[in-house]
Amino acid sequence: MLNNDDAQLSIYSVLYNKIPENHMLKLIRDEVDFSFINELLEDFYCKYYGRPAKEPELMIKLL
Repeated sequence: MLNNDDAQLSIYSVLYNKIPENHMLKLIRDEVDFSFINELLEDFYCKYYGRPAKEPELMIKLL
């Protein structure tokens, strides 16, 4: 959506900016590339029928 944009339209972006840069989860976000998860799980999600699934990368990050 508006990744890495200071003008995001959500209150959560304001709250997110209050988290210190040395927080453990921000350090993990910067060091680990989670993009492989979407490709790995691509065959388990239907692209043509039903509602769009939540992005697997997002779901793993939430866990």
